[in-house]
Amino acid sequence: MQDEILAKNPTPNLRVYTVWFDMLFGDSRSKWDGDGMADPRVVHYWDEKKVVGNWYSANVTHRQDTTWDFFALYGPNATDLTKPLDRGSTIIGSHADLAASIRPLLAATSARPAVEYPRRVSS
Repeated sequence: MQDEILAKNPTPNLRVYTVWFDMLFGDSRSKWDGDGMADPRVVHYWDEKKVVGNWYSANVTHRQDTTWDFFALYGPNATDLTKPLDRGSTIIGSHADLAASIRPLLAATSARPAVEYPRRVSS
């Protein structure tokens, strides 16, 4: 995401929300830094209770367990989070699909003025 999409498209008015939580042995908030997604348009959240992953399981992916290592793509006027324009997993394995799906949105947003976003939010 960082190298393949954000770095190659530095000006669009684009928001990326990353939600991190403990899924693998060794994952923890104390070890998390989000440096793999250093673009200022990325807002990081730590979700200790996996509320977001469980919500996506119940409403989008319909998985029995927590959804993780997953992306959901929404347009600028999205109001129904249960209906992303595209979704996929794993993020690294699906980066070409995500890039293809996001390309029309990036073209549409490149004409909008840039907005500064906070880099990291604690919740």
